[in-house]
Amino acid sequence: MKANQLNLKQLYIHIKGMLLYHDHGYGMLSLLGTALLLAFFIGIPHNDSPVLFVAGEIADETVVAKRDFLVEDEEGTKNRRDKIRAIQPLVFDYNREVATHVREAILNLLHAINTFSIHNDINGLEKIQKQFNSTYDTNVSLEEFKSLAAAKPQDFAFDTLLPWIDSRLSDGILADSRILYNTPNSILIRDTQTLAERLRSTSTGLIDLSSLTVAMGNQIRANLEISENSKQAFLKIFPHFLAPTLSLNQKETNDKTQAILDSIKPIYFQIHKGEVIVRKGDIVTREAQLKMQAIFNNTSTNFNFYKTAGTFLLSLILMLGLFMTPSGQKGRILHSKDQLFIAVILILVGMGAGSLALFGQSFSSELSLSLLAYFFPISGIAGLAVLIFAARRYCVIGFLVSFYTCLLFQGDISLFLFYFVSSMINTWLILRSQSRQDVVWSVIPLFTALLITGFSSALIMGLSPTKYLTLIYLLAANAILSIVILFALSPILEMMFGYTTRFRLMELMNLDHPLLQKLMMETPGTYHHCLVVSNLVEAGAKAIGANSLLAKVGALYHDIGKLGHPHYFSENQFDGVNPHDKLSPRMSCLIIFSHVKFGIELAELHKLGKEITDMICQHHGTRMPMYFYHKAVKAGENPKEADFRYSGPRPQTKEAAILMMADTLEAAIRSMPDPSSARISSSVETLVKNIYAEGQLDEADLTFKDLTKLIDGFTRTLIALNHQRISYPTIKINDPNTKEEQKNSENKSETKTESKPENREEKPKIQ
Repeated sequence: MKANQLNLKQLYIHIKGMLLYHDHGYGMLSLLGTALLLAFFIGIPHNDSPVLFVAGEIADETVVAKRDFLVEDEEGTKNRRDKIRAIQPLVFDYNREVATHVREAILNLLHAINTFSIHNDINGLEKIQKQFNSTYDTNVSLEEFKSLAAAKPQDFAFDTLLPWIDSRLSDGILADSRILYNTPNSILIRDTQTLAERLRSTSTGLIDLSSLTVAMGNQIRANLEISENSKQAFLKIFPHFLAPTLSLNQKETNDKTQAILDSIKPIYFQIHKGEVIVRKGDIVTREAQLKMQAIFNNTSTNFNFYKTAGTFLLSLILMLGLFMTPSGQKGRILHSKDQLFIAVILILVGMGAGSLALFGQSFSSELSLSLLAYFFPISGIAGLAVLIFAARRYCVIGFLVSFYTCLLFQGDISLFLFYFVSSMINTWLILRSQSRQDVVWSVIPLFTALLITGFSSALIMGLSPTKYLTLIYLLAANAILSIVILFALSPILEMMFGYTTRFRLMELMNLDHPLLQKLMMETPGTYHHCLVVSNLVEAGAKAIGANSLLAKVGALYHDIGKLGHPHYFSENQFDGVNPHDKLSPRMSCLIIFSHVKFGIELAELHKLGKEITDMICQHHGTRMPMYFYHKAVKAGENPKEADFRYSGPRPQTKEAAILMMADTLEAAIRSMPDPSSARISSSVETLVKNIYAEGQLDEADLTFKDLTKLIDGFTRTLIALNHQRISYPTIKINDPNTKEEQKNSENKSETKTESKPENREEKPKIQ
């Protein structure tokens, strides 16, 4: 009990810590208010009070079903199952090894008797006799034992008796035939070795061990060629070796019977919307009573407090998935605006589904509530979440909207699965789309998925085949409306909440964007650097499950601030002139630091979005350009580290952290004089560990496992980008010095060890 209390306390502390880690202001209040509002609406009854008559009573009014129902005939179902249970055969296990053991025991005994008789070893024979009598508590005499060594008893034993015993044991021998009393006549025999099964339509002919003993005695007595001593020996000895080969397997019998019973479908009465259950003045039948009872049990005219409370509590538990992670790590902060956005989605779902459900209940035509449920475009609403959130959160949102919609339409688990599966399929299609045109064309696979899942759900719900054509039309409208909602609401969300949606990211990823074109024309070195870094961060983000699209777009724009002073950065210095040679280290740092500030201004001017702007701001964290710091130290300026650090902040997300590492690695590897695979691998590991040791990754929610994957991915990508090609110099074929030069070139080894950038005498690339 104490351990359980401790676990609950730990769970409470963990949940509290996770919730406090995220914003817990107006956004969380909006989520709680939305959950309570939807739960309250679900608890409100929307049906008239049903009428209930008892069988044999004369109905004083006509009763008509207002929606589709399936009513189980419990008594009929029970009677059917009882009948089937009564005819199920017993399962017996057949052990073929028993016959083998019986035969071997008899043969061993006969062999021993023969051996001692041939050698006239009376003492040995007497020893066998006493041992047998003691083991089986019988009184076989020594003379009876000796009689079995004669030729005729031996021939009878080997030629007649043993084959007869083998045959009977092979047919199957029961321990006690009384086990078959008051049971089905058929039995199922299962071979314990091969697991092969055979059904005997009748148990007639099966004998038990006592009957086998009697039959064997008759066989022995009927033989006129053997002596009376031999007959007595056979009658006293052989029954002790017999054993049953069939044993009842009660568990297998019960399992097979239960499997058969489970496969039996209940007997249902189908109630269709508009069906007349009983007419005024008619005598109520038992079937009509069952139907009215089902309608009564599934209809309530009072506010269902328990339904509201259950819905609210369950929704709170589901919402915990927005704040908590399976690994126990805190993950990305869920800001108040994010929570408000989720609340807006849930309100849209509640208003839309609730209105459609009330509209459907007023119909008495073919377009019933059960059909209208398939029209509601839940996949389009859930698709809005994938534009903003990562996999875990949009899955939780998809689960929530499916949960509420299913309750509003009074559906069952099949309808819920239709909503959830279709919403997840749509999110998958959106994630695979590289443009808005791809999203438009995704309506075809979305309709196909809706068609399969919708018909599967309809079959489970027992939808009438006459309504299948209507169902197809509704599913097609669902697919089209989902895409329309996605396009209609996504720009509104971008403006209202300041999100950079997936559609916006795909637009920014286009290299024809004016800002990227300007970067290419005015700072070609920086442009190439951004392209390489974008490939690095994309691979790294995919390796650890981060947002690869966001990471790639952020990498493309992370150095746009270098447009302000392009020639002060080494990748744009093509004439060999370095303006920093004429500046003090402190002034050089101010110019270098300014590219972050100017990049933020350009990002805001071109409306790149907060996520991209934050990555520009954070991609250097609070690091130091060590070259200028050491230059100031050598100049005797006694510099302060604070004056030579970027203003930060440190990377707050995985994507920003990946960008910082990729930015540093690309510049370092590009400046490496001989980028061999071994040197690249060593440099990548060293630089990443240095960034971690500086504490730059402390706020980015990266694990050691993530860093290992990133190091491996960065190394492979950089090796592929910097692989050395074979040079083909113009040499004379007959030149005697050629071979010597080639030999010297092949035997040349690296004698220089790469030092850290801050310890180099050379000028590193300026970032």
